[in-house]
Amino acid sequence: MSLDPKQEWKILKYELFENKPAIAPYPPSVVSKRQLLLISQCLLADYEYEKVPKKKEFFGAIYKLTMETYFA
Repeated sequence: MSLDPKQEWKILKYELFENKPAIAPYPPSVVSKRQLLLISQCLLADYEYEKVPKKKEFFGAIYKLTMETYFA
């Protein structure tokens, strides 16, 4: 399994900074989705810098699952 970190960072930056609701405070459903984006940032950073292949694969799988949940 392979991810393109540069492309994934572009997606995360768009979702965090461009695709945000104009209402404040955010409703609980939006807060939950935005929390997934924060978790995804950490997982993608771990994936990008991990050297051990098994751990890298783990972070990539969890990242993909988190993003699938976000977009669901």
